[in-house]
Amino acid sequence: MAEYISPPLVTEPADLADEAFAYLEAKVDGWLPAPGNLETWLVESLAQLAGELMDVASAVPTSIFRYYGASILNLPALEAVPATTTTTWTVRDNLGYTILAGTVVGVPASGDTLLGFEVAQDTPIPAGATTATGVVIVAQDAGADGNGLAGAAELVDALDYVVSVTLEAPTSGGVDGETDEAYLDRLRELLQLLAPRPILPNDFAVMARQVAGVGRATAIDLYNASTGTSNQPRCVTVVVADAAGEPVSATIKTEVDTLLQSLREVNFLVFVTDPTYLAVAVNFTVHPYPDYAAADVVARAIQAVKDYLSPANFGQIPYGEAATWLADTKVRYLEVAEAINRVEGVWYIGTLTIAGGTADVALPANGGLPRAGAVTGAAV
Repeated sequence: MAEYISPPLVTEPADLADEAFAYLEAKVDGWLPAPGNLETWLVESLAQLAGELMDVASAVPTSIFRYYGASILNLPALEAVPATTTTTWTVRDNLGYTILAGTVVGVPASGDTLLGFEVAQDTPIPAGATTATGVVIVAQDAGADGNGLAGAAELVDALDYVVSVTLEAPTSGGVDGETDEAYLDRLRELLQLLAPRPILPNDFAVMARQVAGVGRATAIDLYNASTGTSNQPRCVTVVVADAAGEPVSATIKTEVDTLLQSLREVNFLVFVTDPTYLAVAVNFTVHPYPDYAAADVVARAIQAVKDYLSPANFGQIPYGEAATWLADTKVRYLEVAEAINRVEGVWYIGTLTIAGGTADVALPANGGLPRAGAVTGAAV
């Protein structure tokens, strides 16, 4: 079994108390812990509480790995499984009875110890019969301790019409839950199989963002940047920019290209390019709410438009990370209007043009980003 590094947490109350005593001795000249003194009792009692907390904290790393493995890698820990068997029930007469699901019997384990088992489902004993065979019982506590039990069971729930319950075969099928160590071993083996290889188009953009200096990246599927043609099988072009949405240096772009070329599948073509930009002019008028300074409202609306058109922000998912970049192909007229309308103090928009018109403005194909051109506004 592999050795795993545990967090360096002190969990023993006595050790925690010793640390507290040493701290007080260093801070208070001449102070020494004395058994029976109030401050000594306080330190020891607090150390007991702190030790319990440290015990909980020391288990957190393993819990995190279990959660990561189950939710991200689809590798849940193996849960405990209860033991089962079938039984024969004998009743006192042939009037007809039903053994209800959940009825509990005790099966001898060792000495006078009984393990609880429950009937799995309702089982009728029809009129004219005095026995029911094949009645499945399931251990109340999952685990291997319920295996290998045989003989006669004892009723725990009082059923005066039941004469006897006999196991038809030894109990079996119980499995203990996976220990933390065993789960970490399986998780380690799985992680060794996971290679950081881009497969889907967005994977290339994610890998590109791992290079220092790349603030934004988007992948254009089936686009061959060297020929400028689309719908090319096994092609992906990754457009990269810095955190401000501006082109990265040639050195960084080369580093991204080297990384992606080393990870791509054989026969895939990967290209790395800069964004292309389009300056977009915006002109608008707004009606401010009463009691708002018109000049201030207009100034903030102009800034809102510039922020929307900034290559650092354009295409970013509002609820996502700053690095996300949806390669939108247009500056949308209504989105510009929405940016203005969200400004505090704007009652409604009077007029709005972008690039001199009232329609969406197409961006340069394959990685286009806008820049704010002349943005002017007025209050009416």
